[in-house]
Amino acid sequence: MILTEKSQEQIDEYKLWEQYNFTKDICIRNQIIEKYSYLVKIIALKLRGIYQQYGDVEDIVNEGIIALIDVIDKFDLSKNIKFETYATIRIRGSIIDYVRKQDWIPRKVKNDYKSVKEAQDHLTFKLGREPEDKEIATYLELDIKDYNNIIRNAHGTSILSFEELLSEANLREIETSNGYELPEHELEAKELNKILKENINKLNEKEKLVVSLYYKEELKLKDIAKILNISNSRVSQIHTSALQKLEQGINKYLYDSIEK
Repeated sequence: MILTEKSQEQIDEYKLWEQYNFTKDICIRNQIIEKYSYLVKIIALKLRGIYQQYGDVEDIVNEGIIALIDVIDKFDLSKNIKFETYATIRIRGSIIDYVRKQDWIPRKVKNDYKSVKEAQDHLTFKLGREPEDKEIATYLELDIKDYNNIIRNAHGTSILSFEELLSEANLREIETSNGYELPEHELEAKELNKILKENINKLNEKEKLVVSLYYKEELKLKDIAKILNISNSRVSQIHTSALQKLEQGINKYLYDSIEK
């Protein structure tokens, strides 16, 4: 039988893993790290909207590499799971956890954003239309730059919380479908994803569209703003509002599950 290039590559990779699992040789581990370090860079770029105001990209990548090493050491070849899939979720979770532990001021961020929302609701009622960013900033006696910072900070915090929930759900789903955890946990993972879909369906049309374009189509907020013909900060507000609703729905499910 003639081996294809791909199958030969898979065999070589399996042998590399076997050697490392048997010997725990640092040199072999370094080869594996070099092979999969690209995952860290991809994840760091995708999560830049979360950490760009609070952390340096080099720190994020370093944290991702540490997570990659940990995953390599703990990876079980006997499980029917692709390493890239499992490592991606673990690395993503570690980066999110690292960012959360940084010196943030979530209470101030939350209070500032609440003021913006109240101003927006007041002006919408008063003007009979959605107010522009400059009008909200003027009403709050804020410089437009400070106003945009409030929106950006609130958006980053909301993404962080929601990404954390998604990482936990995805990790549980991967683990349960490949024998990493007990069978009853598989039902929890499926139920959590079901709850997430139900809560997405409860969003208004604009929120659904923004969430779909951001997560499914993987468009940047500035590109979504162009498509919807609205400002970047308005897209951030819609996205933040959607994530907060989804987070509340999932947390309610988790709380009810504990109560039961």
